[in-house]
Amino acid sequence: MANAAPRYAKALLETLSSSGQLEKNLPLFKSLAALPSDVTTRLSDSTVPAAKRASALLSAMGNPPTDSVLGRFVGLLAGRRRLGEVSDIATALLSLHEQRTGIVRGVVFAKSPISSTQVQTLEKSLSRTGSKVELSQQSDDSIIGGFRVRLGDTVLDATANNQLNQARRALLSA
Repeated sequence: MANAAPRYAKALLETLSSSGQLEKNLPLFKSLAALPSDVTTRLSDSTVPAAKRASALLSAMGNPPTDSVLGRFVGLLAGRRRLGEVSDIATALLSLHEQRTGIVRGVVFAKSPISSTQVQTLEKSLSRTGSKVELSQQSDDSIIGGFRVRLGDTVLDATANNQLNQARRALLSA
């Protein structure tokens, strides 16, 4: 992530929060954070006029008025030659928003997808720590049974693989 992205994200977050436009624009920032690298590379391409790149970005954002917060933001990025950093800035903005609202994102790994009810139960159980946990799912063919949850640097392992490894270590140490 570029060094300037967190600063731009913080300023934009403050501006959108104070104007009451943050919640309405969160889906847009999720889309911007997921921009493919070839798009951000093209937005950085100095062989294309900055006005044309800014216009393309504004069009992708739904053509906000140039005097709106988002319109001024794109103009600022164009003027400072940072249009290609829009994805990094959006990612940083979402991260800051999650920190402020106490949302922790995690991933549940299992051999096959678990039901949405089970995911909601896990989210509720893990949310008892004070943060709101939101989980996504990924399959992992190496898991024999059970599941593993990764929340940032913390891993909660409730897999059959882990239980078998613990039993093996206990037998070897006896």
